[in-house]
Amino acid sequence: MALVSTSEALVEVADLILSKIAAFSTTEISKRGRKYRFVNNKFQRIREEDKHLVINPDNLEDRVSIILAYGILSAILPDIFASHKDLCLIIVGVARALEENHWYEEENSSVVNIVSLKNSLDMAHAEEALEFAKNVTPDHLARGYNLLYCSKLNFLHTDHHVGSKLEGHYMREYVSKYFGDDALELPVVLLALKSFSHWANIKGLLYKLGVPHMDVDETLKTRFSTFPQPPQELADHVFDRFPSGSSKYSLVCKALDQIAQSKYARLIPYPQGALFDPQWAYDLCGDISRDPAKYHLRSKVKKLSPNPANLQELSQHWKHQLESLLLVVSLIVNTFPGISDDYLMQNARFPPFSDTLINKFEAYYKQLLEVANEIEDYESKDWAEDDIVLRMHKGHVVSFYDEIEKMNNRN
Repeated sequence: MALVSTSEALVEVADLILSKIAAFSTTEISKRGRKYRFVNNKFQRIREEDKHLVINPDNLEDRVSIILAYGILSAILPDIFASHKDLCLIIVGVARALEENHWYEEENSSVVNIVSLKNSLDMAHAEEALEFAKNVTPDHLARGYNLLYCSKLNFLHTDHHVGSKLEGHYMREYVSKYFGDDALELPVVLLALKSFSHWANIKGLLYKLGVPHMDVDETLKTRFSTFPQPPQELADHVFDRFPSGSSKYSLVCKALDQIAQSKYARLIPYPQGALFDPQWAYDLCGDISRDPAKYHLRSKVKKLSPNPANLQELSQHWKHQLESLLLVVSLIVNTFPGISDDYLMQNARFPPFSDTLINKFEAYYKQLLEVANEIEDYESKDWAEDDIVLRMHKGHVVSFYDEIEKMNNRN
């Protein structure tokens, strides 16, 4: 055995280490039925791999994104290019734009760099895919960008891009506008959009939609400086709902506001005790409104915020206060009919009206019942609402109106 110098031995060891690291690019593991691949120096979960867009950013002239997007669509329905030509042109055209402009995300992504593929690429549709893509127009691209914006709004508010059905007010509105009302219920359209909607960079599009305080670096800002601006109605929709994972806090504040705005709110006594103090809920909702990215369910995983909230800790911290307020709301709306809209009260977070609920707050329920019965008595005598309030109002009793108005004035 020939002796080698120390420097030669070190080179051999370094080569061995590098070869093992290189092997990680195609290393896959399975854990509890879930598949993970080593990508970008970490293991990432692989979901619905047949719907992943493959790109080749180092050789853009190969137009791999077009070919793979075409193949994904072909697998959904062989004649999809004839029956849903514009939808396919949108998806194929935007796939290419994402690849060219680096408008995709690299971590935990549904976009895969060709260098990390374990198996060889299926190029069976290459020629027809490239020929088909010649029909892509600027209008197809514009429509595709708007559909991506709609999907990212869905993600912001529900943590789903499209959903098990075609979900989201604006997603349905734009699909209907582009492809007709029938498209809203077609499985082929749903499947195509479910694949397509995951390919664009979540953080980049939320940044373009105007979500504040995003954790966006200069590189991402530069890349998305050329991404078309969203329609104003989509940008405005950012704040119409709370981010996924925080809706229960919005729910309780909306319910309290509805009660406080009802016609007899000045007569409904507000429950006393620390558990019923709503200040925390209004403060938290105000902070969520100002910084929705911080409170998103996947803020940490997707690096949406530089300071993501720990939603589990938040939920545990306010658990008893939240439950108490929800119980009170349920008691009131079931004691004073018509005080809240049915849609709000259909939410499963509100406990059902029952003897158990009544017994838990027996003294307070008796107060509510006395007020409700007295109101009913005056109404049966055809008293006007204002007269009933003037007659029954007790200045020394803190009413629902007083307490919630105080919260809203602070915020």
